[in-house]
Amino acid sequence: MPNDQNKQELEATQTFTPDFGSAFDDYGDYREPAAEAPARKTKRPRHLKRFRFPRLVWIALFVAIAVGLGNLAAQLGWKWADDVLALTRSDENVEVIINATDDLDDIAATLKEVGAIEYEWLFKLYCKFSGSEHYFDPGVYTINLTYDYHALVNNLMASAGSRETITLMIVEGADSFDIFDLLEKNGVCSREKLEEAAAEYDFNYSFLKTIPFGSSNRLEGYLFPDTYEFYLMDEPQNVLDRLLSNFEDVLNEEDLAAIRSSGYSMRQILTMASIVEGEAANDKERPTIASVMYNRLNNWEVPYLGMDSTITYGAKLMGTTFSTELDSPYNTRLYSGLPAGPICNPGLSSIRAVLYPDETEYYYFATGIDGVNHFFENAEDFNEFVNSDDFEPILPD
Repeated sequence: MPNDQNKQELEATQTFTPDFGSAFDDYGDYREPAAEAPARKTKRPRHLKRFRFPRLVWIALFVAIAVGLGNLAAQLGWKWADDVLALTRSDENVEVIINATDDLDDIAATLKEVGAIEYEWLFKLYCKFSGSEHYFDPGVYTINLTYDYHALVNNLMASAGSRETITLMIVEGADSFDIFDLLEKNGVCSREKLEEAAAEYDFNYSFLKTIPFGSSNRLEGYLFPDTYEFYLMDEPQNVLDRLLSNFEDVLNEEDLAAIRSSGYSMRQILTMASIVEGEAANDKERPTIASVMYNRLNNWEVPYLGMDSTITYGAKLMGTTFSTELDSPYNTRLYSGLPAGPICNPGLSSIRAVLYPDETEYYYFATGIDGVNHFFENAEDFNEFVNSDDFEPILPD
């Protein structure tokens, strides 16, 4: 049994109450929190309910929009197709000018201006997708408004039959500047561009290989006189090549053989032929004038050709007036031998007159009042004629 002491300690332990003093006085009495009520789903007020279209209304609206867009697309598609295919344009010819500096934007604007297309952007899109944006060539063209896009592209090329042309005759004896003026006046090409091409363009002809570049009259003598059909607003090298190609074609093998055996270069033969062209009054005189030149060239006692036509050309190059004292390599009264080059573009009859001259003893000739040249073997007879009433002095231009 527990002793009295242990019994007392046990009783003391069971009746012990801890004393914290006033440490918790500020917190008040503790209350267990009440349990939260479960959330309740409130009903939306009847006037705030979401509006819903009836299904049939939705279907009707969708159909209306689809039909409207379809009609719009159909109208636009028809207009675009009409422009591409030229379905409703009038049967009318119009003139189209394409300049060398025009790009696709310029060409499309020109076509719209003349009524050949309606939508510039659509034509440009067609050209880009078809790869034809660089097919166009400068020139003047006649096209029909019924041409579709494909036909427009094909008819705005240099090879197209729609390109406008002009027929011009280049007369025998015309110099290069006369020819350039004629071509410019008739809308073939500007004189400035022709002079530039004549001076600097490397034409692929053997007879030009030894002629230096740089002078606008570099092609003098080789621009063969004839009747040509030129494209309007053509490139200068194309125009000049037509004349040079014709010159190459007119000389046959016999002519070329005669040049090779003459002891003179082709340029020298052409220089003499150009003088014959400038001096002759008719075809019959040409071989006789050629004989006068050969006689003078081969006789040191008569060292000068003394042809006024060469002085006239030299004065033209210098922009001055005719003078027998003109200091120019074309003055055959001051400088012996042939002038610096051809003075005009001779015809075939003058070229052949130089290749096949008459055999004479003439050293002089002068024009009479009868309009033809009179030939003399010596200076005495010549001077007597020019001091007579039968002489017709010709004043150079």
